Amino acid sequence: MTAAEERLPLVTVVMPVHNGSRTLRQSVVSVLDQTFRDLELVVVDDASTDDTVDIVEELAAADPRLRLIRRERSGGPAAARNTGIETGVGRYLAFCDADDLWLPEKLERQLALAVSSGAALVYSGYHRVDASFAGSAENFTPEGRVVRVPRRLTLSGLQRRNVIGNLTAMLDLQRTGPVAMPDIPGAEDWALWLLTLRDHGDAAGIDEPLALYRASQPDSHSADRGRALRAVWQVLRRQEGLSAPSAAVHLVTGAAAALRKNRI
Repeated sequence: MTAAEERLPLVTVVMPVHNGSRTLRQSVVSVLDQTFRDLELVVVDDASTDDTVDIVEELAAADPRLRLIRRERSGGPAAARNTGIETGVGRYLAFCDADDLWLPEKLERQLALAVSSGAALVYSGYHRVDASFAGSAENFTPEGRVVRVPRRLTLSGLQRRNVIGNLTAMLDLQRTGPVAMPDIPGAEDWALWLLTLRDHGDAAGIDEPLALYRASQPDSHSADRGRALRAVWQVLRRQEGLSAPSAAVHLVTGAAAALRKNRI
């Protein structure tokens, strides 16, 4: 291994953002303040028109682990994430959106699980907070709104419902090789998790909340329930090859689980 290779960060964190200045600073700080510090944070600005870029440039001036990539045209979350993925150099790949936060030991705990389990994909539980939440990850006081996850997840279990929050997922690229999120708006992350489990076996989870998920803003991508259902159907039928009756059962099961989760 060369000296240059030894200096490469172990973890690449990709954060897409479009006009996210209200919450961006807190999200970036929650990543940079991890107890595990051997990381790079790639913020992909998806053609923002607010002061998103100014905020990132200010923070990057104080921490060289942060770098900014700017897209001239907005392509949505999947395209922005894939732009960041393409430039990452870490062995491990994780995601944090610009309105979510990580608790300080998130990466440290997940890296330990990745090593002990040998899983290509690891994940964790998370707290749900209101869209108006204005606190920090470091000083967060739990409110009891916890999304629980299984400690092991099979392909068939993941087909029934997506229990892996995008903000908690971490991939071992040394096992998976290059990855990209499929262009299926509303289910791009789930589609990638399914492909990973199909090719590399079960995923491993930590049934403890290690991140904070803000409830969706009314105009956000994730708030479009109709689009989300169409995306789930597309994944089940086209990517996973399920029959129409099986896909319908999985769609209903997943929708019911999503409604229960949204009530937390």
